[in-house]
Amino acid sequence: MNLGISLFIALRYWRAKSADRFGRLVTNLASAGIVLGVMALIIVLSVMNGLEQYQKKQVLSDIPHAIVMPKDEARIPRKENRNETFRAYLSENKNILQNVTLINTTNVIYQTVNGVSAGQVIGVQSPTDDKLLSYLNKTQFDSLLPEGEFKLIIGSQLAKKLNVGIGDRVRLMLTENSQYTPFGRVPAQRLFRVSEIYFAENEVSGFESFANIADIGRLMRIKPEEVQGMRLFLKDPFQITELPRIFPENQWKIVDWRTQKGEFFQAVRMEKNMMGLLISLIIMVAVSNIITSLSLMVIDKQGEIAILQTQGLTKRQVRWIFILQGLLVGAVGTVIGAVLGGLITLNLDTILNFINPTGVFLPTEISITQVAVIVAFSLGLALLSTIYPAYRASKIEPAEALRYE
Repeated sequence: MNLGISLFIALRYWRAKSADRFGRLVTNLASAGIVLGVMALIIVLSVMNGLEQYQKKQVLSDIPHAIVMPKDEARIPRKENRNETFRAYLSENKNILQNVTLINTTNVIYQTVNGVSAGQVIGVQSPTDDKLLSYLNKTQFDSLLPEGEFKLIIGSQLAKKLNVGIGDRVRLMLTENSQYTPFGRVPAQRLFRVSEIYFAENEVSGFESFANIADIGRLMRIKPEEVQGMRLFLKDPFQITELPRIFPENQWKIVDWRTQKGEFFQAVRMEKNMMGLLISLIIMVAVSNIITSLSLMVIDKQGEIAILQTQGLTKRQVRWIFILQGLLVGAVGTVIGAVLGGLITLNLDTILNFINPTGVFLPTEISITQVAVIVAFSLGLALLSTIYPAYRASKIEPAEALRYE
């Protein structure tokens, strides 16, 4: 199908100064609305992406992304850490798994003479088992958490809550593992001595502590040569849905970060989707102006359309004149909006510092896929908006239109 003549006429109509100033105004408003809508959508979604990635890094970097335990209360031999079978999980799934370590972990109640607090204790056997302990070398780790001495490394915020320091004793009580005594059922408990205080910028230091994996195992009544399960760190915490493929659910029980932080990230995702939907309405309203401007142009140009038809222009070519013109309006607005949205997003910190010198940090991340979807969405709406005016233009009969000319 030859669109050359239709495109040529559409370009002439688009560039020409129409005598109908109101129609021209509506066209300009449509282009401006598309620019603002596309620009706002790219900026808002980029900021929401940046906040999501920032929170993922801050919140999920220091907690286990998943803990995998055998079903039926079975245990994993500690020597498995040196077996080829255990290391195979990493080698076969390098694109998902970042680190796999053995772990004993449980929820506890911390009790001192100065206070009580709830939290979690994690049993580790080397400083590489957790990023919060990465500042220690092997010698320091062995002296701080030797097996059998029941020592504890706690977070700075937790130490402040309990008002304890290095050398003080903390009683750990396991509510999930109680025992019967002549006085009734009481939780398993043990005194630990604080050997080190670690510092973290996020909330983890307010509830998480570390002990030797064997000491926590004794408290949980796990044999010294066995552990509760495996602790997994993923390259992307949002790949958690891939774990059932690696660890079949009929053999393994998977407890992942969603039990603690799932609702938070679900709320962030829902907020991003709602913001995207609301701002998309701006584009829809702007694109609806294309229908108005093209309809006014059809009325204004019906005499010219009739003359063109008498000179051999087909009804299909008439339709394509207005379809292409609507697409031109939508494409120009979309391209300008996408460019402005990208430029503003990349320089958002500079702009915010100029407006508010006190300093506001907004992390941003431009997703090429999202930008492509926004551009396709805007162009698709622009195309749909041209269908009715183009159909009306093709229905113009030369004899009727030129009767009084």
